[in-house]
Amino acid sequence: MSKENFQVPQNVKMNFDAQKLFGPKESIEEIMQMHQEGEYADTLSSTDNTKKLIANLIKNKEPFIELSKLVDSSAERKTILPMPKTLSSTSSKNIVYANAAANASPPNSTPNGAYVINFGTLYTDSISAKGDQRWYAFQLTAEKKLTVYMSPVADTAVDNDLYLYKFDQTNSSVTVVAQSRNKAGMYELLSYVATAGIYFISVNSYACNTTNNFQIMAFTSDTWDEAEGDDSMTTAKEMPVNSEIIGTLDNSVDQDCRIWLVKEKGTYQLQLSVPSTALKYQVQIFSSSQNLITSMEQNARVTFPNVAPGGYYLKIVSVDGKIDPAVKYNFSMILLPPNIIDTNAYKATISPSGKQLIEVLAPGAVEGLKCNVLFIDRKEFDPTLIDFSTGRPSFPGYQCGGLSGTTSFILDEKSDPKRQIILGSYTSDLINVNNAIIFTVANCLYFWQLRKKFYHDYPAGYGQPNQTYYSGTDQFGTPYYTGVWRREEYSPIQFVVDINQMKVVDMYAPNFFYGKADYTGVTGNGTHSFTQTKTF
Repeated sequence: MSKENFQVPQNVKMNFDAQKLFGPKESIEEIMQMHQEGEYADTLSSTDNTKKLIANLIKNKEPFIELSKLVDSSAERKTILPMPKTLSSTSSKNIVYANAAANASPPNSTPNGAYVINFGTLYTDSISAKGDQRWYAFQLTAEKKLTVYMSPVADTAVDNDLYLYKFDQTNSSVTVVAQSRNKAGMYELLSYVATAGIYFISVNSYACNTTNNFQIMAFTSDTWDEAEGDDSMTTAKEMPVNSEIIGTLDNSVDQDCRIWLVKEKGTYQLQLSVPSTALKYQVQIFSSSQNLITSMEQNARVTFPNVAPGGYYLKIVSVDGKIDPAVKYNFSMILLPPNIIDTNAYKATISPSGKQLIEVLAPGAVEGLKCNVLFIDRKEFDPTLIDFSTGRPSFPGYQCGGLSGTTSFILDEKSDPKRQIILGSYTSDLINVNNAIIFTVANCLYFWQLRKKFYHDYPAGYGQPNQTYYSGTDQFGTPYYTGVWRREEYSPIQFVVDINQMKVVDMYAPNFFYGKADYTGVTGNGTHSFTQTKTF
C-alpha cells in the first residue's frame, strides 16, 4: 500500500476540554510545567540540551555523493541525515519510555490523551506497531512559524510519519494542516505559519513490526519568508526553470524545499548566493524517490550537463546549523541555450523584478563568438543601436553621443570591479528605475560639443574653436558669432538600462549633469545613485 492511499486521521472528534488543559486563568507556561512534572513525567522523557542534540544531528550526516550529473541509480543511493543517536549514556539510565508497561496503551495514543509539550525541548517516546499513533499538544498565543522535527531509529524497516493538526474549538475536532511523509529511515520535518490557537502533533507508524523509539521537538520562529512552510518534501512547491527564489533560514534545522520538474533534457546551471561569509548554506539534490544525488555549496555556480527528464527534490539547508534570519539567500536555476559549447563562458541571472532572464556570453560560448554579448529574455541587446536621444539630455548647450561599429561589452570584474554587469535600482534627479541594469561598453567613439555665442574674442580659456559661424547682429547692430568646440575620444562608457522598457535611460559618462567638466567654467549639477542587488 502506497503512502498516498494510507488513511490518516482527518477531522478527528475528541472529548477534549481545552479550557481545562490550557487555562484560562493559569499561564500557558505554568500549565505546561504542571503536565511535565505531573502524571506523565515518568512516561515521556525529555532533555533541555537541545543545542547539543541538534549539533549531533548535523555532525552525523553521511558523506555526500558527488556526481558529475544527476542520476538515480540504486547502487548510489544514500539516505541523507541519518538520525542522531539517542541521549548520551550518562542520561539514558533515567529514560522511561511511554510504552514501557507491557500490553498497556500509552495515554497519548489518541488525541484525547495528548501530552502537552514545551517548545525547544527534544522528547523521546516510542511506538509499537503499524497504524499506532502518538499525540502531543501545545498552544500559541500569537502568530508564529512552527517547525516540528521527528527522528526514528536508524532502521529502514521503521517508517514513522509526522502530522500537524489545528484544533477547532467550535466542534472539538482537529484537522491536518501540515505533514511530512519521508521514506523509511529518514527524519521527518514540517513547518507551518500558524495563527494563535491550539495545535496537535501526531506521529503515525506507517511501517514497523516491533517497539521502536523516536525523538520529537517543536519550536517557533518570530520571522519567516513568504514561502513558508516549505520544510517538507510533501509541501514542496515547483521551482520553474529560468527562475530564482529569495528566502531565509529561520532556525537551525529549517530547510526550504522545492520540486524541480525537468521536462526536457538539457544543461542546467544552478547557483546559491549567500551574502555572508559567516554562514554555510548548501543545496542538496534528491531523486524523486528521495535519495541524495549530490550537493552544491553557497556562492558557487554549478553546471549539470545532460540532465534527464524527471522529478527532483531540492533542499536549501545550513551545513553547520548556523543561521541568520536577516540574511536573504538567492537561488537560481537556468536552462542553458542548446548552442552553448563552453559553459565557463556563459553566465546568467534573473532581473531584480524576477521576471527577465539576463545572460552574458563571453568569447567562445558559442561557435564563432569574438566579443561579449548581452541577452535579455534570449533577445540580444545591441549597444550600437542605442538611441542617445532616449537617455538623459546633455548639459544645456551641449550635444553628446556616438558609438563605433566595434562597440562591445566589458565584463572584467577581476581586474576592475566597476566593469561588472550590475543589477539593481537606479535613482537620479530626473529618473527612478526599480528594474535596472548598468554595464560598460568599450570602443565608444563619443563627442562633446559646445556651441557658444560671442562677439569678436573667444571666451577666455576656451582656445581655438573647431568651427565659427556668423550669427547675425544684436539690437545695436553689432555682429556676433557662434563657436563650436568639439572633442572626440574613444573610451568606455557606462549605460543604465531600464530592463522593462529595454532602453537606455541614462549614462554615467560622459554626462555633464554628473560634474564632468569639459571647458573652463562648465560643471555638472546632477545627482544619481545605483543600489546594487546582484552582479554577475
